[in-house]
Amino acid sequence: DEDVESSKTFTLPESQVVVLGGVERLRTGEIIFAVYPDTTTLYQATVVQPPRRMQNAGTYQSFVMVHFKDDSDEHGVTLPKAVLMKHVMRPPALSTGRVQAL
Repeated sequence: DEDVESSKTFTLPESQVVVLGGVERLRTGEIIFAVYPDTTTLYQATVVQPPRRMQNAGTYQSFVMVHFKDDSDEHGVTLPKAVLMKHVMRPPALSTGRVQAL
């Protein structure tokens, strides 16, 4: 997240930069990383509804409904949240082809 009290600049090697988007097809139950609403932080999430397109202000945008990990309320209920597809990525695979658990 942005630190408005700091003017620090960080430089990363290109190998550590991940470009979001490019994910087109997702299935219910699939584990992904998605930007949590109103933040700039990626969190693990589970797809609860496949992506769909919706018109907003004259343009079409694709979004997916997810449950974020550890996002339940005081009653243990996790409500689905809509995330734009451009804010989604698949988890990096390990050399075994399996996804690393967080």
